[in-house]
Amino acid sequence: MSNLIIWDSVEPIPKYKKVILWRGFSHESGQDIISILDLIENNQELIRETFLNWSYNLGEKKILKHSVRDHYTIKEDLSFWWTSAFCEKSNFSKSPQIDNVIKFIAFRNWVRNQKINSILVKSSNKNLLLAFQKLSLDEGFKFFQYKEDFKFENFSLPKANIFKAIIWLFYFLFKSRHLRGVGIDLWKKSSAKITFFSYLANLKIKNQKINEYQSNFWSNLPNKIIDKGYDINWLHIYSPSKQIPNAKVASNMLLEFNKSNPKEVHVFLESFISLKIIFQTLKDWIKICKISSNIKNNFFKDDYLLIIMIDDWHKSFYGVNAISNCLNVNLFSAALSLAPNQKLGFYLQENQNWEIGLKYFWKACNHNELVGVPHSTTRFWDLRYSSDIKIHNDEKRNRFPKPDYIAINGEAQKQYFKSISYPKSELFLVEALRFLHLEQSQYSKNYVFKQHKKASIIVLGDYLMENNEKLIEMLISANSLLLQKFKFIFKPHPACYVPTSMFKELDVSISNDDISILLENVQFAFSSNVTTAALDVYFRGIPLACMIDPNKLNLSPMMEIDKNVFVKTYKELAKKIMMSLSQNQKSHINPNKFFELDSSLPRWLGFIESRLDAK
Repeated sequence: MSNLIIWDSVEPIPKYKKVILWRGFSHESGQDIISILDLIENNQELIRETFLNWSYNLGEKKILKHSVRDHYTIKEDLSFWWTSAFCEKSNFSKSPQIDNVIKFIAFRNWVRNQKINSILVKSSNKNLLLAFQKLSLDEGFKFFQYKEDFKFENFSLPKANIFKAIIWLFYFLFKSRHLRGVGIDLWKKSSAKITFFSYLANLKIKNQKINEYQSNFWSNLPNKIIDKGYDINWLHIYSPSKQIPNAKVASNMLLEFNKSNPKEVHVFLESFISLKIIFQTLKDWIKICKISSNIKNNFFKDDYLLIIMIDDWHKSFYGVNAISNCLNVNLFSAALSLAPNQKLGFYLQENQNWEIGLKYFWKACNHNELVGVPHSTTRFWDLRYSSDIKIHNDEKRNRFPKPDYIAINGEAQKQYFKSISYPKSELFLVEALRFLHLEQSQYSKNYVFKQHKKASIIVLGDYLMENNEKLIEMLISANSLLLQKFKFIFKPHPACYVPTSMFKELDVSISNDDISILLENVQFAFSSNVTTAALDVYFRGIPLACMIDPNKLNLSPMMEIDKNVFVKTYKELAKKIMMSLSQNQKSHINPNKFFELDSSLPRWLGFIESRLDAK
């Protein structure tokens, strides 16, 4: 029997001990050190399946004679449970503790085959410590805390989350006041039979001056639909950005869109805010809070994985997320009940919690077919798109609201949905709107760095500022090892502003130009392990490095395409850049193996015409 240390800390790792690194990778040779991320990678299919099964079964728990999802009935045959963090599974941004749950599952599977006498845990995460303590009790080995930083106490009532929720609601109503009523009259009178649900973001800036709505999310599809003689309804979710900084600007922009094109009707989800909606939202939220208080103790009983995610419970059923989701449910009820009967609807599918209200009321209001559109990529560890297989065969009340179809954009997504056992009959193949610019790209190209010239490196920004900070930190460290000077071009994510001051002494310029334009004049690219823009680089044949975040699961779309692009340290990054200085990087990469690429959009238009022209 041996003793084991769990090291969830940035402090120096103990030497000559058996250690499980909870974050980072071991670069020490000859030591008994194992990274939990390596354990996950070695058995990732089973671990993901275990997590998805656990997540689904939480809603099936019987408490006081009813399942959890039935306790949370908020409308007829609609459970508020499906809006929770446990179902949304957004380890990408909203629920970072899901990564710890995944790590814990991997550790539990591993430790059961080891002869362990005791575990000593170094962590500042009190919920993770408590989970380890309970696991030790179940498995029969001793538990020690590295330092007595925390005392394990009973969970306190989420008063702070309730207060934040009330403040958020009043602030939201105030800042969105300019959106109320915008476009509703046109919405109610619209003759269009097709509706798109999207964000008013990621616009093609050059078209804003002529008051035409053009979104990078949907490429040229809307124009081709209109050219076919069909009208379109748009329901936008407002999200502040550099392009559209506040609700007043957004309101004026939408009014111009409605004036400039009589074939389109634009409205905001927030347009439907009213006193009735506000009172119903508060009523629903209070109901959810009461239900949560009644079942909480039984819900958390004997499940140490849940302990890790207790903050997500508070946010989902008491806090800002809870009241926001109640509001969205009621807004979709109003919007879809006022819309004339629709034959076809499309929405940007990211399995975010607002989509629950859309999917439920689309059917409740007797509209026809609804299609989810994962517009970019579906990645192995982006858990938002994955669900336990039982969800597809569920016929009980309050079942998960699903779209009629999912529009998949190529072979890569086809294989992904096959791997999670999504029903084949509910998938149809369309062109990849996000990647149409690759259709005419040169798939074979030589890049040779000139030693006497200042070469350019493009850095692809991330949606989350914390990921940008890690990316830039690694870049600055690597730059100190490079033998020549480089010019850096930083392309930020549309939703995350990054100041040039973060780059310190680097020669950097920030550009919001289309990536297809920026890639014409760069010789190397560096990205985080989340951004899908890495694919744009890769299929252009440009040498690429993707940072692996040492603390998180690998969310890169490159994980299943080419693992050679990943770098774990700034030294590995510098080495990869310098290797590109002296070698011709020749690529023969055909993006058609991954995406459907035809800018005339025969698959999209064929599907739409078959539905809209049907009697």
